[in-house]
Amino acid sequence: MSWTPEPQALEQLRHIFRGTLSSNNNERKLANEALDQAKLQPEIENYLLELLVVDDSAKSDIRAAAGINLKNSILNRRHQKAPPNRSYLLENILKGLMSKDNMVRNITGNVITSLFSIYGLEGWPQALPQLLELVNHTSTDGSMTSQEAASGALSKICEDSFYSLDVEFNGERPLNFMISNFLKLMNHPGSGKIRANSIHCIAQFIPLKTQSFLVHIDEYLQKLFELAHDPSREVRKNICSSFALILETRPDKLMPHLDGVINYCLHLMQDPSEEVALEACEFLLALSTAPETESDKEIFSPKLKMILPTLLDKMVYSEEDIFLMEIADSKDDATIADKDEDIKPLNAKSKDIHSVANTNSASNGSTKKKAAGDDSDSDFDDDEDEDDEDSELDQWSLRKCSAATLDILSLNLPGEVLNVTLPILQDRIVSQEWPVREAAILAFGAISKSCLELAREKLPTLVPFLVDRLKDSEPRVRQIACWTLSRFATWIAEEAHEGGQYANYFQPTFQSIVACSMDQKKVVQEAACSALSSFIEESDSTLIEYYLGPLLDHFAKCFQTYQRKNLIILYDCVQTFVEKMGYDNLASKPEYVNTLLPPLLHKWQILDDNDTGLWPLLECMASIAATLGELFAPYAVPVYERAINILSNCIQLDLQTHTDPSIEAPEKDFIVTSLDLVDGLIQGFGHHSADLIRQHNTNLMELLMLCFEDHSADVRQSAYALLGDLSIFTLDPIVKPYLQSIFLSIGNEINNRSYSTFPVYNNAIWALGEIAMRLPYEEMKHYLANLVNLLIPVLNGSDIQQTVLENAAICLGRMGLNGGAEVISPRLPEFIVQWCAQMLYLVDNSEKETGFQGMLNIIHGNPDQGFGGLSNQQGKKNLSLFVVCIGNYMEPPEHLKQLFGQFLVSYKQLLGGDIWDHQILAGIDGESRMMLSQVYGV
Repeated sequence: MSWTPEPQALEQLRHIFRGTLSSNNNERKLANEALDQAKLQPEIENYLLELLVVDDSAKSDIRAAAGINLKNSILNRRHQKAPPNRSYLLENILKGLMSKDNMVRNITGNVITSLFSIYGLEGWPQALPQLLELVNHTSTDGSMTSQEAASGALSKICEDSFYSLDVEFNGERPLNFMISNFLKLMNHPGSGKIRANSIHCIAQFIPLKTQSFLVHIDEYLQKLFELAHDPSREVRKNICSSFALILETRPDKLMPHLDGVINYCLHLMQDPSEEVALEACEFLLALSTAPETESDKEIFSPKLKMILPTLLDKMVYSEEDIFLMEIADSKDDATIADKDEDIKPLNAKSKDIHSVANTNSASNGSTKKKAAGDDSDSDFDDDEDEDDEDSELDQWSLRKCSAATLDILSLNLPGEVLNVTLPILQDRIVSQEWPVREAAILAFGAISKSCLELAREKLPTLVPFLVDRLKDSEPRVRQIACWTLSRFATWIAEEAHEGGQYANYFQPTFQSIVACSMDQKKVVQEAACSALSSFIEESDSTLIEYYLGPLLDHFAKCFQTYQRKNLIILYDCVQTFVEKMGYDNLASKPEYVNTLLPPLLHKWQILDDNDTGLWPLLECMASIAATLGELFAPYAVPVYERAINILSNCIQLDLQTHTDPSIEAPEKDFIVTSLDLVDGLIQGFGHHSADLIRQHNTNLMELLMLCFEDHSADVRQSAYALLGDLSIFTLDPIVKPYLQSIFLSIGNEINNRSYSTFPVYNNAIWALGEIAMRLPYEEMKHYLANLVNLLIPVLNGSDIQQTVLENAAICLGRMGLNGGAEVISPRLPEFIVQWCAQMLYLVDNSEKETGFQGMLNIIHGNPDQGFGGLSNQQGKKNLSLFVVCIGNYMEPPEHLKQLFGQFLVSYKQLLGGDIWDHQILAGIDGESRMMLSQVYGV
């Protein structure tokens, strides 16, 4: 396409961009308005291309601004039904890679990547050949800038579009041609950047296991080995990442060379480039967690004497880290208020999914849900201060990677790791140099599980030493000592609870951590408060009872002194404490509640309804309200009213955004945490909750029905958890008027289920079960058949999470409690096998009890055909499975035991003793048969 810009229009656009870069606010505002108008012109992308690629007279920043706007325009229009004609753009954009301006070349590469992500091979077939031709071009001046820019563009394309490149096009596979060229470019004599980009390009296709790569894998590995000592740090870094990818996809190819690869990575961990060293360490981490190597001691054992000292060395803070830390610590005084930018963006915790282990509600405090990605075996993000995400100290680092690798190795090879590390750490932990001392304490935390298993004799010396380090002159040593002590909390608490030889360790350790949580440095406060949570959680409540009053006083002081960031940790600690102590302990003295609640309510009163600091506070108060019950009564009405107001306002604002785009959407976490707080109040007040709900003008159920339709899974998850508790305590007065809409919402949630929404439809199924067991059959019969149609495929599903399967089984059973047998009995053969599989090993609780009781009613509704017909072998197998479930129910309540007895006797009489003994009981294990005989006489 031949296109020529109008000089006047081009000059006008130059002028506009100069204005957008002006330091004058008014001039910049006018220029941006003019730019918005210019973007409406049909040929604007061509003009932006002209400024970026052709116009050498324009300043670099203007050309860059034009390029960024061009890229954004391309991406913003990608979903237009009638995309613009970009022939001129596609024909000329590669010229930008030949510019002498580095910024222009880089932005051109980004534009090319964006274009290719839209047009791909079919829409822009000449792109890849032209880029490869440019990479191989020989410049007359010997410069490699254009070739490197082209290789960079190819690298970005392979990274962003790797999947779409693994296809046939015009009867050929372009990827075959590309990989062959990249292999040749790995030997490029003039540019390390081109060599590095070529490695990176090929590496993108390794996870695909595409034949285009696999036929060259041996050649690729050989070239990586040849480039091992390349002077380019990018080459060395990409070699390590390629080794990790091959390990993940084709470990058999790497195993013959593994000894040399490990040596190479250990060598690179000393590389002057931190990026290279980190990539090398990440290979060792990947190797330690790879399924093929986790249990293969022969791989690591001979190398541990080389690997472990290197890991320990790299866990010591670098000089740069120490410099940054000193700056941070100088501003870290506990009396200095946190700035908004110092606080990470908050996210409310998702409502706990209902587990059958939770006997009372969907948010039983005994099973706190971890944050996404949390791993109790490897939480090395906890040993750093957690400033905002841009903080260099908070990034994934060589130190953290080394600690994580040490942790995994100590779990896989505990004895060998301890033999090598303990002598080194015992020497370093008393070092006069605080970074060495600190890293040794970190390492003891990393190998804590191995120490607990195999080196308990060291703990009586180690723990007092760590307690002493809580008074270290260096704040980072005090910080890491808190974290490491928390890793040994289980042993310390067990010794005290069981009256072990070192039972007297608990008191000084616990009290020292409490004292440390009032440290003058905020990073130490944070670590100590987190450690205090761990000790409370790991300890038997009888150990904490002794400190109940002093701890409450301590929390009150913390609320007075903690700044915003550490308050988040404090709320979690208080929540853990309240859940551990429970109602009976906190109700034993009136002053306990009077000490606990005022500081929380003060924070509650001073925070605005739109302050994100409310989220952790609402979560904490939800748990406290659920635990304290009637003790929370004096505060219930105002707390409920505010929670409902926040919930109602956010929902209404969210609805307005659907019709008015100018309104900023509210954070859904305000909805989530408000629902959770209302849920906590419902759990706490039980059957008196209806009075609380009626006192407020806003209709809670109307709000809840809107939440069931929300796009946010977290909102719906908490909404169904609340519905379940409302059904338990307020079914008749509050829930019943909305049954038709509720069943429709639950049905839609189950019908539209996906792998990612399992916490939502799991809570919906649990809530349905709570309704079904309390609702008279006449009020549910119109919905029952449809709901059963939805639940059976869930129970029989092959990719359904365990907790969902358990809830689905219980729900189906409960549907038989009040007369649903006539609907469910004919369907029993479709799901009885899976039902028994889920109910067999459930914990004994009220949910299991009601599930079995309802199932007995369902079976009695069709005793001969309920199992699929007792005259055929499958029917007898199904009956045998159910009998196994009864035999494994160790302590059924007395009324259920009688029902089981009646069931077993009636079926033995129905079938006859011979069939019963030789066909029904024949496949049942001896222990279960003995119980059936002793308890039920069959």
